[in-house]
Amino acid sequence: MEMTPIELWLPGPGELLEFVPTEAAREAAAEAPISTARPSSIQASHIQTAMDRRGRGFDWSPWLAFAFHIQAPLDRVALQSAFSQFVTRHGTLLSWFEGDVENLTRRVIAPQDVELEITSRGQAASTDQARQRITDRFSGNTSPLTWPSFIAGAIDHDSSPDHDSASPSAGFTVYYGVDHSHTDGVSILLGVEELHELYQRTVAGNPEPLAPVGSYVEFSAAERDLEETLTLDSPAVAVWLAALSDTGFALPSFAMPLGLEPGETAPSTRVVLDLADAATIDSFGLAVKSAGGSMAAGWFAALATVDAELTGRDYYMALNAVATRFDPIYQAAQGWFINLVPVTANLTQAQTFEQRVAALHSSLDRARAAAPMPARAVVNAVMAAMGNGAQVSTTAVPPMVSYIDMRRFPGADLPGVDQITALGGPGNTGDVSLWINRRSDRTYVMASFPNTPTAQESVSAYLAGLADVVARTAQTASLAV
Repeated sequence: MEMTPIELWLPGPGELLEFVPTEAAREAAAEAPISTARPSSIQASHIQTAMDRRGRGFDWSPWLAFAFHIQAPLDRVALQSAFSQFVTRHGTLLSWFEGDVENLTRRVIAPQDVELEITSRGQAASTDQARQRITDRFSGNTSPLTWPSFIAGAIDHDSSPDHDSASPSAGFTVYYGVDHSHTDGVSILLGVEELHELYQRTVAGNPEPLAPVGSYVEFSAAERDLEETLTLDSPAVAVWLAALSDTGFALPSFAMPLGLEPGETAPSTRVVLDLADAATIDSFGLAVKSAGGSMAAGWFAALATVDAELTGRDYYMALNAVATRFDPIYQAAQGWFINLVPVTANLTQAQTFEQRVAALHSSLDRARAAAPMPARAVVNAVMAAMGNGAQVSTTAVPPMVSYIDMRRFPGADLPGVDQITALGGPGNTGDVSLWINRRSDRTYVMASFPNTPTAQESVSAYLAGLADVVARTAQTASLAV
């Protein structure tokens, strides 16, 4: 799977199809009951942020999507059935929210009331036209305040007037986009695998259902209950207190200038850069392993080294995105199963790459204690306990670093499927977030940052520095073999 900005996605032309709720399903949704299950903390913050940004006129469209291509004729009825099964298997896709920035109420449609029908959106004569029309649908029709919060569809390339069955773009492309409050990066990967499996089973007439999965609605309610047990003696508080005390109780920020005043935001942009090929990453991994660290610790050590080399910082802190799928029942569920935990290193004490790997490996181990408890609640509790008046706004969007070894996910590489892509929509930010993804052939990074000239220059230099640190480390490891 490639993580790709939507503007770089290259779908082929063809007939645009959507699988939308029937009139009866929409009527059932209008009468759906209120649920007592509260949104998760990260879900509520996201929805409130979206409402705040849109209310102030920003182009805020925080959806995530996937797409994949199959070079075979499309069975429209089978895909319609596959999408229906996909939606009804996941509780979060049956729910939406009402209210305002201060109060959100969840409503849930019953699975038996969900019925999708096929709608044609007409022909897209070119890649640009197909991409733009699907982008518009994602942006305008994936609100968490309505049901459905998703767009499900396909491009039937074989129905194009210029159809060529021998073309690499023959067959069909599946696309699915949903508001970020109902998904995360792992869910996108899992969604590709699940939808593909549901489609193939339906085409083959296989009635065997997939194993049931847990509901993010239930997870969210349980996480909120856990949050209410938070005290200053909670393990998560100790983790965050240790991290924040060394920064003067300031949250991390990008090491280089972004052309913004403190607290200011700007429309975001994204860039994707290959960091290293497979052989280089293998050598880099050997260096990390010899230093006694995990691959994640190696990446944070590389990032800390870039910080030190480009800015002279003597203390590194990042917010690491970690999965919260602790219960096996949630392993294949759709939802926003992540939290942010602090990862730190004193760079005056850890001056070599090996020392930084060790320090950050230890930091990652300690941070596990903070993973179950929502970060925003913990940070606010720490700030209050220390007499620091600062609180993390419910509409703040913190910078984060994610590392995923995509080779571990079947949805990243399926037989007979190509152009597997994760897509994201525009936003507004005041900082930099990084997604580092390892594939079998290479490792790449996607960076999201404010679209200013200063940020463009800083992020380019930073990512080039990161690639250089990886290459130098790998070369050293190779020479030592």
